[in-house]
Amino acid sequence: MKTSETDRQELFSRKFLIVLLAVSILTNVILLVRLKYPNALNTIQVALLPAPKVLPTDHVRGNTNAKFTIIEYSDFQCSYCSKMHEAMKSIIKETDTRWVFRHFPLPVHPLASKAAEASECAGDQGKFWEYSDALFALNNPMTEGTFLKVAQDLGLDWMSFSVCASSGKYAKAVAAQHEAGVKNKITGTPTFYLNGKRFDGFVPLEDLRKMMGVKAGK
Repeated sequence: MKTSETDRQELFSRKFLIVLLAVSILTNVILLVRLKYPNALNTIQVALLPAPKVLPTDHVRGNTNAKFTIIEYSDFQCSYCSKMHEAMKSIIKETDTRWVFRHFPLPVHPLASKAAEASECAGDQGKFWEYSDALFALNNPMTEGTFLKVAQDLGLDWMSFSVCASSGKYAKAVAAQHEAGVKNKITGTPTFYLNGKRFDGFVPLEDLRKMMGVKAGK
């Protein structure tokens, strides 16, 4: 039995309507999900992004072949980063962890980029971590004069440090780390990766211990 032209047109029309209905339903579902869960799409996109890898140029603290690797994006003017920094100092003493520090100066912090550059200049003299510790431990608000004072307190060659910090030697390197973070959809600090798993925001020391399956002082 042959199918008439009219039958073929009706069959095509029905299939077209079914497809159109399916597209409409899917569109409405996506719209409803976006309205009810506005961050759902971004959360999915972030989850699908690959975790950053440790680079030869990174500052690493702790055992380089450790069981745990934490890559942290931080800002020297961020109060929560300061708390995270103290928690991390304890974690690397208590656990087999390598701590990788990445710069992510936020636009709302006017001296964050300069602070990051200053820490790199201290790194030229082998004092990156000591300088970073000192910046996060500041009791007074950060100023332009802070950077040289911290360098002097640490016994750095202040002339070499001053030339480095004022020249913008590390401006591009700091900007590159920030841009890498932006590509990974990082928007705030601290953001860190624990063995590749991402966490946004400050995590207290006790919670870090639980995440890593260790007890205090172990």
